[in-house]
Formats: sequence, C-alpha cells, structure tokens
Amino acid sequence: MTTVSELWGRSGERTQHWWVFVGGYALVVFALLVVAALGEGSGPTDTFLLPAVLFYAPPFVSAVSAFRGGGFPASLAVGLAPGVLFALVLGGLDLVGHTAPGEAPIWALAVGFGLLGVVGALLGFGVSKGVRRFVKAR
Repeated sequence: MTTVSELWGRSGERTQHWWVFVGGYALVVFALLVVAALGEGSGPTDTFLLPAVLFYAPPFVSAVSAFRGGGFPASLAVGLAPGVLFALVLGGLDLVGHTAPGEAPIWALAVGFGLLGVVGALLGFGVSKGVRRFVKAR
C-alpha cells in the first residue's frame, strides 16, 4: 500500500528536490527550445536533442525523481514542463512577430506534448516506486 509520504514526497527536502529535478529539467527544456526556435535550420539541437528532451526524458527524469524520494506533484510538473514551455516560447515568438513554422496551431502541439509528457512521467513515477519497494524489500 502506498503511504502519503510516498505519494507527496519527503517533506524535509521537498524544496531542494523541486529545484533540482523540476527546475533543472525545465531549464534544459527552455534553453533547447529557445536555441531551436532562434536557430537557422536543422542542427543537432533540432534533430537529436530537442526530441530527446521533449519526448523521451520525462519518464526518466520522473523515475529518478521518484526514486530519490520525490512525490507525485514533482513528477506531474516534470511531465507538464515540455508542453507549457513549448507554448510559452513559441507563443512569445508569435507575439514579437516571428511566425512559427508548421501548419498545426501552437496550442494543439502544446497539449499533445503535455499529454505525452504527463503519461510518460506518471509511468516513470509508478515504475520507480515499484523498483524502490522491491529494493527495500530485499
């Protein structure tokens, strides 16, 4: 059975945990989105780093966060970060007059990235809590 402290995270170091995992991941996503949005074409950021950070990283960051004692809200924030930051960066570019490439509306892409990130982060959270219980039982 899951306890309340496992679900919400350890209370003693919650602020530091949020700064390290959620803030660090959000900073990396934001920096890569800005570089890709202001860049001049397809470089290594566009073809490799940005998809890896937007799509593949939330489950792993969430799993490590949960294994280190983080709770469900931290994992949820990690999952929401790609979609929210994508909307902020490209919406900000749209406000200053730069049009975003592509035909899909920004909000649709942001919702898609957010849903994909949340599902992956929750999966990473669940797997990590299971692995942590298995390790503690041994």
